[in-house]
Amino acid sequence: MMQAFETWLARVLILNSGLTFGVCLGWLGAPQGSGELPWLYAAALLGLVSGLLALRGKPAGWCGSLLYYGVQLVSYYPLGAGTPWSLKAGLSLGVVLTFPSAIVVLNLLALLLWALSAALLWRSVRQRLL
Repeated sequence: MMQAFETWLARVLILNSGLTFGVCLGWLGAPQGSGELPWLYAAALLGLVSGLLALRGKPAGWCGSLLYYGVQLVSYYPLGAGTPWSLKAGLSLGVVLTFPSAIVVLNLLALLLWALSAALLWRSVRQRLL
């Protein structure tokens, strides 16, 4: 049962990285600026490699998954002068928090997948130590 869940979560990671490649190539969403593309390609490659490692049962796959979902957790958009920060890769379901100086978007789907990946990493490392 747990092995099937790990396989499913690794496949979701590979699907998300595929969607990120779709964003990079302009197939999904608005075309990205040239400054954002290297970050998106790096995230897509990280997700793909991490998903493949996770499918093979390697803890490094879940570590990469934590990085992949970690950069997608929060997006920041200042309301005045300033530089926005966001990485729109994969699936997103968020909560928008409006502050006097900025808008912050918390990606709940990335948070859920990050937490599940952390739990599987903890389980995998614990099994290897015992």
